[in-house]
Amino acid sequence: MVRQDSIIWDEFKRGNEEAFSRIYHQYFQILYQYGFRFTQNQELIEDAVQDLFADLFKNRLTIGATDNIKLFLLKSFRRKLLRHLKKESRYTEESGSEINFGIHLSPEDNLILGESEQLKWIRFNRALERLSHRQREAVYLRFKKELDYDEVAAIMEMSVEACRNLIYRAVKSIRQMLEEESLSAAMLFIYGILKKD
Repeated sequence: MVRQDSIIWDEFKRGNEEAFSRIYHQYFQILYQYGFRFTQNQELIEDAVQDLFADLFKNRLTIGATDNIKLFLLKSFRRKLLRHLKKESRYTEESGSEINFGIHLSPEDNLILGESEQLKWIRFNRALERLSHRQREAVYLRFKKELDYDEVAAIMEMSVEACRNLIYRAVKSIRQMLEEESLSAAMLFIYGILKKD
């Protein structure tokens, strides 16, 4: 993949429109889904993606080399989208890096998952909602997008060690919340049974 990315990227930098089109079509949906975690404004997300690709094409001669197109695009897109959100007044300096980052099931996921799986997802999502926005973003990138800690750290502009700690604390919190919820559900079930007697 690394070698393939380098070849495609070099072709794109040389002005090969087919390589540019391939990059666009391969990564548009990934960028769009990532943007949807920050805002539900589809038009704003599409504008940010289009602006990113327009800037890439315009500046292709001065853009550096990369052996990981996905990482390069996610990192660039995140910056571009945050600028768009700031311009739209949906992101303020007072909130710092605490952006509204959500993780939701897609309509396709809802169709695929059975009822018990959806209930598990609801419990898991409740636990996710109690995490900070940065923790949710890091968990999404690490586990949903299957990025390495180095890649997540690069996208979120933090050290790898800080990234590992952030994800470790998030996973630990999720486990604790799910255990507490399971215990609460079990207690309610037992209480319901005892009350019938």
